[in-house]
Amino acid sequence: MIKLIAGDFTVDAAAGETPRRTISGTAVPYNVPAVVSDGTAVIFRPGSLPVEGKAPRLFGYHRADMPIGVVTERLDTEQGMMFSAKISATSMGNDFLIMAQDGTIDQVSVGVNPTKFSYDEAGTMIIEAAEWQELSLVP
Repeated sequence: MIKLIAGDFTVDAAAGETPRRTISGTAVPYNVPAVVSDGTAVIFRPGSLPVEGKAPRLFGYHRADMPIGVVTERLDTEQGMMFSAKISATSMGNDFLIMAQDGTIDQVSVGVNPTKFSYDEAGTMIIEAAEWQELSLVP
C-alpha cells in the first residue's frame, strides 16, 4: 500500500443542536510529484482515485486499529481529489478532533493500492488508477 501525505484540511465542528464533526480538504493533488512513506516517487493522474464504491475509512496514523470516521464525500477535480469526512463521536474520534482543531494534527495522508501504473524515465511511479482504502489524519 502506498501512503502519501497530501496536505492541510479544514475542520467544521460548530456547536448547535447537532454538532458537525467534519473535515474537508485535498486528499491527493494531481500531477504533483511526491515521495511516499517507503521512499517511492509518485505522481497521481487526474481520475486515478474512485468517487464511487465503498467509502474509504478515516484512520489515525494509517492504523486500522485506530478508526476515527469515514470519508463521506469524494469530488474529483482537475487539481486533485477533494474529500469530506465525518469523525465518529467516540473517545478516539474526540481526541483526533481536538488535535485537529488545535493544529497538533494538521495533514491528511491517503492509503491506496495502485492498480494501473507505469514508471517514467526517472523512475517515478505514475498512478493512473488505484483502490482508495483509507485516509489518515497525521501530524
